[in-house]
Amino acid sequence: MSDQNPKAADPVGDQSDADRRPRFSDVFGDREAAAYLGAFCLSNAGSMLNRVAVTALVWANTGSSALAVASFAISYAPYLGLAQVLGAVVDRYAYRNVMVACDILRAGLIALLLIPGMPVPAMMAVVFAVAAVQPAYNAARTATLAQILTGDRLSTAIALTFSTAAVAQIVGFLAGGLLSSIDPYTALLVNAALFAVSAVAVLGLVRHRPTVNRREDRRHVLAETADGMRMVWDSKVLRTVSLGVWGLFALTAVPEGVAVLWAVHLDRGAATQGLIMAIDAVGTVVGTLLFARLVRPSLRGRLIRPLAFLAPLALTAALLDPPLPGVLVLAFGAGLATMTMAPMNATLAQCIPDGWRARVIAAINAGLQLSQGIAIAGVGLVAELGVPVPYVVGAWGVIGFGIHALLTRAWPTDEEIEAAKAAAAPPPQPAAS
Repeated sequence: MSDQNPKAADPVGDQSDADRRPRFSDVFGDREAAAYLGAFCLSNAGSMLNRVAVTALVWANTGSSALAVASFAISYAPYLGLAQVLGAVVDRYAYRNVMVACDILRAGLIALLLIPGMPVPAMMAVVFAVAAVQPAYNAARTATLAQILTGDRLSTAIALTFSTAAVAQIVGFLAGGLLSSIDPYTALLVNAALFAVSAVAVLGLVRHRPTVNRREDRRHVLAETADGMRMVWDSKVLRTVSLGVWGLFALTAVPEGVAVLWAVHLDRGAATQGLIMAIDAVGTVVGTLLFARLVRPSLRGRLIRPLAFLAPLALTAALLDPPLPGVLVLAFGAGLATMTMAPMNATLAQCIPDGWRARVIAAINAGLQLSQGIAIAGVGLVAELGVPVPYVVGAWGVIGFGIHALLTRAWPTDEEIEAAKAAAAPPPQPAAS
């Protein structure tokens, strides 16, 4: 009988250990995870630098503001349908290999832009091709991370990817602007090098894991694409959490998206625009890292619903038409509100079966990009009609309260989320004889 007492205490100890505050060393201590994060930071910085450099190059060659803006906006075009199809293609191959192939392909395409005197139509075609690779890379990298890490370490790693993405965005934009002002071709050369180094890091340090999808089981790629979109819709957990992600980003992307309009409203220039965009990114980094580091895993799920109202609260404050310091506080609050993105994305990744992740993630990411674009375009359109920017942003925040009230009422229970994770988990391996 005495032998049973220590065994009875084990689950308690395991539960306490599982619920301890996470440490970033849990992620960086894993060689694969550390290599993944480093490569992702390089690749993401390359993507940001590419946007700035290409815009500067098109402007330098044409002097057309319309074509320069189009070269930047074209990066969102693949999410109108191509991204979802690419997700189904990615599921047919090893995710790590897709990451490597995407980085090598983008490095090669960027190298084409170094050819002097390239006609603008050809240049725009190359820019679109580079943008078309991005959704495949994003789907593959998220699926790869879910293979490397599981449980709370996955949530912590996703928090780190959001933070490094924000930092890489700031560095990429600043470096791109600096290098492009000197020579756009130099910026593109650095851009290609970043993609190449990222590919080498992933190839050398992230383990190859073959796809679980057999060639003989393949269907038409459009049928597999539809299967991925249907999985999102049919699963209450995937559907509701995806809507939560889309709704959150449709709100928090607005201060950054209309920063140029807000700067004009305040009778200020480009420096103010950059400051608003930067403080938004700083809020994202601070909120994501603090939430991941300080909040116990058992509390995160329960905090998602009340914290969902932080974003509409920040935007609603714009109705007061604050001066620049108030706008910066508002933008920081909007960035801070994205702190729940990491646990929501970890839930999504763990509720998708291996072999389905790329196509489902591609569908979710497409909805994310479109929700941001529609929100920013809608706010900008209303402002164009003569409504002051602060009132448009504030009204969108009020609408956001209603959207999040509906979402939090329909939010899945802890039991439903755990059941979805269990259903998506790989079957147990037979014991070795």
